[in-house]
Amino acid sequence: MTSKRNIELNRSDALSCIPEKSRDVREISTGAGALVLAHGVSYRPLFQKVRRLVGRTGSTTFTRKVELDLLGAQVWNLIDGERDVLAIIRQFAGLHGLDIKEAEVSVTLFLRSLGKKGLIGMGRR
Repeated sequence: MTSKRNIELNRSDALSCIPEKSRDVREISTGAGALVLAHGVSYRPLFQKVRRLVGRTGSTTFTRKVELDLLGAQVWNLIDGERDVLAIIRQFAGLHGLDIKEAEVSVTLFLRSLGKKGLIGMGRR
């Protein structure tokens, strides 16, 4: 996985990136196709100080959970460390009978959201 950097990519380069799931993410199936992703997050330094002031010692991390609906879970399951973003878009479009442009907007926004939450990183071949 690539470290957190703001790199400007053109559209072609961005679609050729390969999303990779974070090793820290636990997948919890909720049935009916939905999925909960759980991962550890560190408290920010200010919150750690506040926790110490109110007598809360111990863990400096907490578990954050993100619930994915059926469509989000399908995209998540397409992330295998092998497929690039364009392949995921094409497969998602095929599954749902969508135009490629329509699927591109939805999938790329979803992947960007996962990346901001630290659930995935983007690699290159």
